[in-house]
Amino acid sequence: MVPGGLLASRPRFDWVLILGPLTLALGLGMMASTSPAMLIAMVLIDVWLFANPHVVATYTRIGACAADVRRHWFLIFFLPAIVLAGVVATALAYEVAGLFTLYFVAQTYHVARQSFGVARAYRRTESGPFRPDRVAEALVYLFPAWGLLARCADAPQAFLGYPIQLPAISAQVVDATGIATLVCGVWWLQRQCRAALTGKINWRHDAFVASHLGVSFVAYIWIADITLGWLVVNIWHNLQYLLFVWMQNIRRDIQAQDAMASQVDVAGLWRNAARYGGVCLVLGAALYQAADWTGTQLLWLGLPMVLITHFTLNFHHYLVDGVIWKRRR
Repeated sequence: MVPGGLLASRPRFDWVLILGPLTLALGLGMMASTSPAMLIAMVLIDVWLFANPHVVATYTRIGACAADVRRHWFLIFFLPAIVLAGVVATALAYEVAGLFTLYFVAQTYHVARQSFGVARAYRRTESGPFRPDRVAEALVYLFPAWGLLARCADAPQAFLGYPIQLPAISAQVVDATGIATLVCGVWWLQRQCRAALTGKINWRHDAFVASHLGVSFVAYIWIADITLGWLVVNIWHNLQYLLFVWMQNIRRDIQAQDAMASQVDVAGLWRNAARYGGVCLVLGAALYQAADWTGTQLLWLGLPMVLITHFTLNFHHYLVDGVIWKRRR
């Protein structure tokens, strides 16, 4: 049986991570569905309060101290130039539609990959040797893949007000993928029900996986509008990432101080959370204002440089995440 969560001193914080982003994403998504003006308002709230800070949260993992900078020097100083070159090449070859197509596909994979990592973190809280749940891990990828194929079959012409050109996919492929995904989901659900009856279940892991599956289904399959669906999954992803990084930073600080987790009090955790959230919010706003300014100054190049600078930040964040969260063997 699994006793604790990611934050051993306060396991109830795990339910904030699991249920908080889910509730807020669905609630704000419902508000955004009421009118086009409300959709724009919710997108702006997501960008400034959640998306910008969530990118900055990555850099609290690679640039928090001089040792981190020395360890991740390539990611900090050289990778941005490589990503910029790739984004510029995409813009030259496929224009704005190519940029947004690349972003939508990459973001879908990035969200699934993050959920895979969080789910594995919860599996590692089990007592005994680590045993991955292969069925759950397959579902973490299957639901977004089904959703992405469904979006391709829908062939939307606009996303966030910009053109998008997703690859053409037949409805038969989408239906076959959906059937396989649902069959796998039913298998996993009945297996977890049997485990619950015998007391051999990781409730936090299974609740997290269920939240991922639910959000993916709502955002990609249930919601017809691509922008509204993206908004729901993006709010969920951004909030989840901010909370997860905060928890991991707390764990890192505890280990660095050689202190027991039980010595961390709730008031101290909330003070740390307020400080972390404030830093991410302020630096996120500053970073994206700098990206806007830089892009505006380079418009003479004849390219959508504002979009290029913003996508460079996002794709760099995706690649950095793919490196720093890999568990060292």
